Amino acid sequence: MSDIKRFLVSPALSPNLEQIRAAFNKYESDSIMLNPGIRLDSKTNLLSFKTAAVLLPIWKDAAGRLHILLTQRAKHLRNHPGQMAFPGGQHDKEDSSLIQTAFRETHEEIGLSPDCFQLIGELGDYLTISGFCVKPVIAEVTNLQKMVLSQDEVESTHWVPLDYLLTPKNYIFTRKNLSDIHTGYFEVTYQGITIWGLTAGILYGLYKALAPQML
Repeated sequence: MSDIKRFLVSPALSPNLEQIRAAFNKYESDSIMLNPGIRLDSKTNLLSFKTAAVLLPIWKDAAGRLHILLTQRAKHLRNHPGQMAFPGGQHDKEDSSLIQTAFRETHEEIGLSPDCFQLIGELGDYLTISGFCVKPVIAEVTNLQKMVLSQDEVESTHWVPLDYLLTPKNYIFTRKNLSDIHTGYFEVTYQGITIWGLTAGILYGLYKALAPQML
């Protein structure tokens, strides 16, 4: 059974923040994650990938349920207009680290400053078919302030229950041609929004990071 098929029939996870932190204390964040529809071969030059980072903000509501923040990209953007994404962007040479890149981009896009978060950990680098090496950074929202969206980049924001996104039966796997490349990707729908591609792939990676400590 392939990793994709195994994931789609795997049990749901419903972690609390302590379990997430414990899992990331044991997780090897120097690993490489791939879009499930592609393969890394010996000719791949990692130095040719553009470096970027995204933030996975996790917030615990008054009832104790965890939610993860997603943004809808502005519809006028040249790349991936209107798609669901995590806040983030390309690494700037003035950033001291990819963690700082994720926090800086989040502040620029939705107005939440770094002091609104407590760092939990990092997933492995995610290589995309568009030539980006993306570092997903996970952080707890400890001070949820009013968000101020950058209209140039963000159309809207959405809080999605984390346990919903860690339930494999909510996903499908699709294969199609994207930019003349035949590839495959995960897709999950929640209350009228569709999460797919890089963002769904990172959520798949999050599940794989948490599962060894919870199953």
